[in-house]
Amino acid sequence: MKVINGAILLAVAVMMIGCGGNTNKDALKDTSTEQVADSNKVAAGSYANEQLGYSITYPKDILILDESTVNSEQQVFKPVEGKAELRIFSDKRVDKSGTPIAFNAAYEQDIADRKGRQIAHSSLSPNYYVISGLDGDLLYYQKTIFSKGGLVTAVLKYPKEERDIFNAMLNPLFGSFK
Repeated sequence: MKVINGAILLAVAVMMIGCGGNTNKDALKDTSTEQVADSNKVAAGSYANEQLGYSITYPKDILILDESTVNSEQQVFKPVEGKAELRIFSDKRVDKSGTPIAFNAAYEQDIADRKGRQIAHSSLSPNYYVISGLDGDLLYYQKTIFSKGGLVTAVLKYPKEERDIFNAMLNPLFGSFK
């Protein structure tokens, strides 16, 4: 119960903090802000990737940025405990002629090409789309945005046993991914 309360407090803190951007174009930074809610200390980290043109606020007490992925076209956040994983990457899909696929085409491809996934929800907006469901024995939530002329995708996968923790943070986590 303490973990669930902590996850809920973290979700509230992340929503309050919002997403901070990195104004230094040459640097990719992991900065942290701490928010105190009741007597529990909840920490949220912010990560901005100027090269790919995105930022995200994440629960740094639950997910830790894999430092080996900081300067790459993919960032990986691993859990402090458990088997969850958040991957954010440059989505460089191309059509048969080698041209990068359009945003709407990427969405259509993702919902059509299930690769063993069971899609429970999908939604297309002008600047992003989301898809969620079951991938094998893992729950997943995907958000793809259009940034700097290309696609950037964030995918969180986590075991069903950890759903209370991660479901509580889906909206603030992916709401901050811009």
